[in-house]
Amino acid sequence: MSKEKETKVVKEEKSKIPSINDLEWTDHVLELLSDDEKINGNPTTDGLRRIFEIALNCTVIGSESSVIQSPSPDNEKRATVVHCISFVINNESQDDAIKYRSVSGAADVYWGNCDKIYRNHPVAVAETRAEGRALRRALKLRKVVAAEELAKEIEDDPDRGNVSKISSNQINFIDVMSKRLNISVVELMNSLAIVNDNIHNISHDDAVTVIKELSKHQQKTTEIPQDLIGYQPTWKE
Repeated sequence: MSKEKETKVVKEEKSKIPSINDLEWTDHVLELLSDDEKINGNPTTDGLRRIFEIALNCTVIGSESSVIQSPSPDNEKRATVVHCISFVINNESQDDAIKYRSVSGAADVYWGNCDKIYRNHPVAVAETRAEGRALRRALKLRKVVAAEELAKEIEDDPDRGNVSKISSNQINFIDVMSKRLNISVVELMNSLAIVNDNIHNISHDDAVTVIKELSKHQQKTTEIPQDLIGYQPTWKE
């Protein structure tokens, strides 16, 4: 094929791609996903994340989650997370102000809207759902729900009275958040007057207190004191 014909073919293929406001846009985006990036026809958040920059011809410059509500016995172990995606459209004809975009998605998860096998991980589920909603909103997908937003086997209200010790989900969440913020968990608990000789003996309520404090720092509503700086990976030992 000559170079001239090849260029013509490329131009014709590009002209077939619908714009984001066309009715065919949603089908076009879904076609970019592989079969293992769909569950019963619904796109997975991982899949939407992979094709996001391809579909919009953009560059992601920020993708962050904020925990608005931490799970506790008082709120039915409900977690609320907001995920924000910031990106720049790769179009030289637009000025910088038009190129920059920011979209958010929120999710609220508790035992009543989550599959029972994941109900002990409401923060993780809420974060995934919030990101999926932010991706869908930015992509302007019509009548599409991310696979992780659907729950098939919801368990009846579990007995909340048996929650007394810190959970593995709380430990993992504290570890991820403190590492991201470069905060010493030991020093943070000391500042909150929480006895931490053995992390597994900490109460559920104390763990919620730690998570709330980390969330405040993540949302930058409070400045991180200098004596809390310095993440230590051995804090769980």
